[in-house]
Amino acid sequence: MKATPWAAFTALFLAALCAFAPGAASAQARDNVYAVSGVYVDETAANSAAAQQAGFTAAYRMGFERLVRRITTPADLAARGMPVVEGNAFDLLVMSVDVEEERRSSTRYIGRLTIRFNPETVTARLRQQGLTVIDMRGPPMLIAPISGAGIEEETAALWRDVWTQGGFGNELAPLRIAPADLQGAPAWDVAAPYAQQAASASAIYATLRVQGSTATAQLVEVGADTRRDRGEVSARIQGSDAAALRAALASLADQANAQVQADWKTRAAVGVGPGGRISASALYSDQRQWEQIKSALETAAQTMVSEIRIEAVGREGALVSFSFSGQEQQLAAELARRGVTLERSANGPVLRVARR
Repeated sequence: MKATPWAAFTALFLAALCAFAPGAASAQARDNVYAVSGVYVDETAANSAAAQQAGFTAAYRMGFERLVRRITTPADLAARGMPVVEGNAFDLLVMSVDVEEERRSSTRYIGRLTIRFNPETVTARLRQQGLTVIDMRGPPMLIAPISGAGIEEETAALWRDVWTQGGFGNELAPLRIAPADLQGAPAWDVAAPYAQQAASASAIYATLRVQGSTATAQLVEVGADTRRDRGEVSARIQGSDAAALRAALASLADQANAQVQADWKTRAAVGVGPGGRISASALYSDQRQWEQIKSALETAAQTMVSEIRIEAVGREGALVSFSFSGQEQQLAAELARRGVTLERSANGPVLRVARR
């Protein structure tokens, strides 16, 4: 039987749509949770090779402990303790190591690394110890690292640096660092455009102050209808060199991040909080547009979207359903960052490639 143009066209789109592997997208998002970036090590040994090996071993331990704190609850850890992993046991837990930057001498290794852990072996080990694993992603949060009055320019730059290099983008509630031009006192009317770009419904101003050997950061969250004082975090500066200052500022960032993550995990653990499921019409005129819609959904699966399903397909569009966390306007902002609009119509939600 001779194929008609309609049959050929439909076959083309069926092939393109079948290439959309939502399971793979969801798995990729889950795997990103198990990647720990910004692991900073500084190790000394008898020679260069031994120093590097010591650095990698330290990075495995530090990365694993950060991951455990990321995907478990503080209450669980307090009750059951941090799992102890030593030596060759990391061979089953670590999938790969990416070197972000490094310096070395004949006896010293300094590096910033990303450690990628195996989700299956990690979760099995944690559950064996009786720890509850929470690896569901929440909506992004915008963080504005601000420096208070009297902070030196070099210190202000370092404050921003510990945030941008801290690896917080892979957290359960991914942290997105505001551009340097977001300054001043906490104000939603100023922060709103930056938050929209980050697909965040609010912004946390983290204002640094240094007095003597103590560094503090005041945390204030602002949103369209809220202003919330999140308190203050503090750290001692154990020395007068740049490394000591960096360690203290990194501790402040870690403490602030832990607070944000604890809020999200509390909501996720009890099954409450914003989010829902959407059935949307994905409208396109050619395969290129479908590829862009597909790419936007796959990327959003790294932060807010999960359980993507293709329910139906036609010549000019498809029906796609997916779950999301956060608020619908955050989801729309996240997709808009990828060039795709999410709009409400008389027939329900519609996904389209944004017009230029």
